[in-house]
Amino acid sequence: MEILFNITKGVWRESFWLLNRMAPYILFGFLFAGIIHIFLSPEKIAKHLGKGNFFSVIKASLFGIPLPLCSCGVIPAALALRREGASIGAVLAFLISTPTTGIDSIFATYSLIGGVFTAYRIAASFATGVLAGVLANMFIKEPAAGRPHPTPAEECGHCKEQASISIFKKCAEAIRYAFVELFDDVAKWVLIGVAAGGAISFFVPAEFLGSSTIGSGWPAYIVMFLIGAPMYVCATG
Repeated sequence: MEILFNITKGVWRESFWLLNRMAPYILFGFLFAGIIHIFLSPEKIAKHLGKGNFFSVIKASLFGIPLPLCSCGVIPAALALRREGASIGAVLAFLISTPTTGIDSIFATYSLIGGVFTAYRIAASFATGVLAGVLANMFIKEPAAGRPHPTPAEECGHCKEQASISIFKKCAEAIRYAFVELFDDVAKWVLIGVAAGGAISFFVPAEFLGSSTIGSGWPAYIVMFLIGAPMYVCATG
């Protein structure tokens, strides 16, 4: 019992330290995510992604990087983009880049492992999405009829609806989305990620990952890939 108590205490201590370090960045990330949700909706983005060319793929990947959507949450958003007229390549770039990172996970990554890893994570997310989108546009043919774009009347109606909402209501909705809806979606995974991180910090000494046990180069890359691929956690978790 004493051993179990010491293990629990150690994991709890490491987890609390990790959460305390991440908290300011995560809170700011949630707030920024709420602002993006209100002022940069998928409906607005879709207008820029309809052409099956290189620039639409770049735009889709860039738009997707800051959005705080997990690999499940991005599915309905990508479907909405497709129905609004986005090309196959643009949708695929969005589908890959978005769950790989997000504004909240960017800040969390920076707080934990620094600017170099954060910049590389963003660059890798962008490059992967663009490559997949370009290949999709090259080898997957669009249906002859294409996807319908919103009619002028539909666009006008949407603009009027957005214009009728005051800035105060938009800010309130951004806060509600960030700290109620989005927080409810990812809180469980953040806590699981923090607990897992605390357990790893307690059970796996820093020297182990740098030792010859795992090694370096391609063997280490493959081991880490095999460990990470089946794990389902959101980008922040």
